[in-house]
Amino acid sequence: MSDEKNINLDVAIIGGGVAALWTANALKNAGFGGRFGLFTNAPLGSGQSLAAQGVIHGGLKYALGGKLNESSEALASMPGRWADCLAGKGEIDLTGVQVLNDHQLLWSLPGVLSQVVSFFGSKALSGRAESVKREDFPPVFDTPEYRGKIFKIEERVLDPQSIIAELAKPVAESCFQIHWDKADFVLENGKPVGIRLESGETIFAKKFVFAAGKGNGELLAACGFERPQMQLRPLHQVVIKKAGLPDFFSVCIGNTPKPPIVSTTHADSEGCTVWYIGGDLAEADGVVRDEVDQISTAQRWFAKHMPWIDLAGAEWSTMRVDRAEPKTESGARQPGAYCEKVGENVMVAWPTKLALAPDLADGVMAGLGLEPSIEVAGEVLLPIAVIGKPVWFK
Repeated sequence: MSDEKNINLDVAIIGGGVAALWTANALKNAGFGGRFGLFTNAPLGSGQSLAAQGVIHGGLKYALGGKLNESSEALASMPGRWADCLAGKGEIDLTGVQVLNDHQLLWSLPGVLSQVVSFFGSKALSGRAESVKREDFPPVFDTPEYRGKIFKIEERVLDPQSIIAELAKPVAESCFQIHWDKADFVLENGKPVGIRLESGETIFAKKFVFAAGKGNGELLAACGFERPQMQLRPLHQVVIKKAGLPDFFSVCIGNTPKPPIVSTTHADSEGCTVWYIGGDLAEADGVVRDEVDQISTAQRWFAKHMPWIDLAGAEWSTMRVDRAEPKTESGARQPGAYCEKVGENVMVAWPTKLALAPDLADGVMAGLGLEPSIEVAGEVLLPIAVIGKPVWFK
């Protein structure tokens, strides 16, 4: 694997999030142990993965218009695949991942179109959405002031940091943290064959996998590839900290195809409860608001729609996230994972959703078309990558 300062690999993965790590595990399981490396310029998970809410979507969030669509169907099989891994029966042992909640709640605002609410209780979603009786409402909605409907959907919410940690365990010795801003691609006949590091090492690989999220844009440009093009869909998430807040794992049903809010519950480094709020609040107008205006908007929303929740003394903040994905003509998100071969030896991959990482890894493996080398592996003397921390740990 190493020859003086040359590192010779079958596959070099560039990226450090869930997509890159799942692909690394797929390579190891296929017999590439010691013949691949994962290279990241930041702690593992930094960026989109640790900024995720941790929901293993089955796609019902994308059916709020009252019907199933491409996005909802692309995600339909993902909860079962993750469930196998969480139970130790899948392709990766994820039994150590912290399950924050084993389901999410769909809850409706007053005055929501009756056909939308009826859809989620219909036979079309039998086994995927279940109406919750009022006597079974969870504490966050256990009040006469709430007059909407609630449905239970079997979509687990996982702790993103523990996902990263468990995915990294089997491949830890092949995950390296380097300075990409001080590295250069070695190109031959218009294709990348290596990466020259400031420290003097050159990473040579037969195949490269670009799975760096937003970083894929810079990687493609550095190699002279004009396609695929990348688009960013920014978010301006809201973080609410207050001890004693009830669990709030939910998708809100409003009168638009997008949920007004999507909420998950976490804990900071001192054990204080954290509500992490996404959804339409974090998109569109939310992106152009500054932090003060975004917090004020969120506070008004909760005062109007959940006045029974005591948020006095809560600590409010926001965080911005850039979701990266392949550019589409309409600007809409591609419904499934994206994985395409570029040039002779590069696979470019964006999962588009956390839950689609297994599907993405399947696409990468199929596209690589490579058998493991029989050469004896050596030692790579580069810094081992460390696990990143959620934003609310800062």
